[in-house]
Parts: sequence; structure tokens; C-alpha cells
Amino acid sequence: MSEPSVAIVSKQANAYADALATSLTTAPLTFTETPAASALAEVPVVLADPDLIAPLVPRLPDLRWLQSTWAGVTPLIRQPARHYQLTNIRGVFGPLMVEYVFGHLLAIERQHRDHYHATRQQRWHPVEPGVLRGKTLGLMGMGSIGTALAEAGRFFGLTVLGYSRSGGAHPTLERAYCQGQLAEMLPHCDYLVASLPSTLATRNQLDGEAFSVLKPGAVLINVGRGNLIDEEALIQALGSGRLRAAVVDVFRQEPLPSSHPLWQTPNLLVTSHTAAPSRVADIAPIFIDNYHRFSAGMPLLHRVDFERGY
Repeated sequence: MSEPSVAIVSKQANAYADALATSLTTAPLTFTETPAASALAEVPVVLADPDLIAPLVPRLPDLRWLQSTWAGVTPLIRQPARHYQLTNIRGVFGPLMVEYVFGHLLAIERQHRDHYHATRQQRWHPVEPGVLRGKTLGLMGMGSIGTALAEAGRFFGLTVLGYSRSGGAHPTLERAYCQGQLAEMLPHCDYLVASLPSTLATRNQLDGEAFSVLKPGAVLINVGRGNLIDEEALIQALGSGRLRAAVVDVFRQEPLPSSHPLWQTPNLLVTSHTAAPSRVADIAPIFIDNYHRFSAGMPLLHRVDFERGY
């Protein structure tokens, strides 16, 4: 029995095709831009960037399985089509997120920005730096990313708290909080790091009310999804000094418009959805594993629940 044909719709389609060459019996169709739906009419399996493939999905009745190249699949969840299996990427972004989050936390505590400006001014700056050890890290989201962050937090001597839908325990957590208990966790957090998916339940979870109970002087980092934060409330929290600093990688509108007031908000660092990029070397093995499972009629790994959104 021949293996199912594959199409790749990705800005990195050619690189994916090279990475999959030894694992597929038939060369995949490759598209680095959104193709015509007719080009995919008879293809049952697609590996794709969600933003490129989403407009086509309702017009692909023969699609049986779509492997996202991203962890987030919001463009696909927004489509009404549900006639196929959707899988995303999990388990590979933790190390990248650890580098991102703790790189920024260390830069803040070690006053990298102040030392940079002092260097440019040829000015000695003998100010005692802050430290991570002994402080409390609150994590919103305890999937593979949250777990990796929790383990790194313990290495740095932080007390680690975790918030998730189920509130499941983890050996690195001092305490786990479930949905509905966020306000109980926030007053303890010196650092709050969010890696939650985009769902109706997570929308505006960090609003003015949440910032009002968050420990004064806390640092916020969001590497999850932009719908989590009420952006106007964030601007107010930073402007008033309620938040010491924020590092935000994801936004409701991307790219963030040049006229957006976040660009002018004090003590906010904007990164351009670059915290943990999808790398072909990480994604290809996940697709290959699932492809063999699909061909054998086995359950797929990392299947997305359309109703939950992740």
C-alpha cells in the first residue's frame, strides 16, 4: 500500500522538503506562499504554517490531517472547517523559552540597560544589582514550556508557583493553582511569566483587576498569546509604576502598528514574536513520527481539540 501524499505550505517549505526527503517515498508538493486550493485538491496530508493554510482549509474536502509548524493554531481554530485531524508542535520550545525568559530576567536584575547607557556616557555605575535567588516566579501555563521554566526557576533558587486550567501538581512547584484561583497566586509573584494558549477562557485574564492584585513592582513576561493581556491595562500598570517592567513577545495585532501606544510605554520591551521560532530541525522529526503513525492508522501525537483551542 502506497503512503499518503504530502504537501508543504510554509515559508520554509523547501527546507522542510529537504529534511523529509529520506522519510517520504514520494517527493512532497512544496509551496512557500499560499497556493490555489486546486493544487491541494487530492492531497490528504499537509504540513503547513497556519497563517498560510488557514484560508484554504474550507476548500480542501480531501484533507485528512494537517500538521501545524507552530505551537499556536489560532488561524485554523477560527475557521469553521472541522473535517480533518489537526496536530501542533509541542515539547520543543521549552529550552528556547528558558533562554528567552531568563535572559530577560537576568538583564533586568543585572541592569544591563543602565550599564549600557553608562558605558556610552563613559560613566562609572557602581550600583548593586538585583538577584533572582529568593524571589517568587509565577507561571501561567504548565505545559511543556511552563514545566521547562519551572525547572530552570528552581535552578536559579526561585520559589515557583504554577497556574493552569487543571491546577495539576508538579514536583518543581511550591504550589499549583487551578482556573479561578489566579487572583490567589498573583500577590506572591515577583516575576509573572505567561505561556497560555489563545482561548475564550484566557482572553483578558491579565486585565486591570489582575494588575491591581499582582505584587507591586513585579516583572511581567508574556510568551504565550496576545489575547491574554488587556493592553490598555498594561499601559496603565507600567505608567503608574505598579509593574516594574514588562517584556512582551506576542500581541493582539501583529506586526504591532507603529502608531500603537505600547511603543511609547515606559519600561516595556517589545520583541517581535521571536521568543521561540519554529526551526525545521525541531519540527521535521515530529512530522515524520506522526506521518508514520498516520500511515499505520495509529493515533496522532499532539492532536488539537478544536473546542478547547489547543
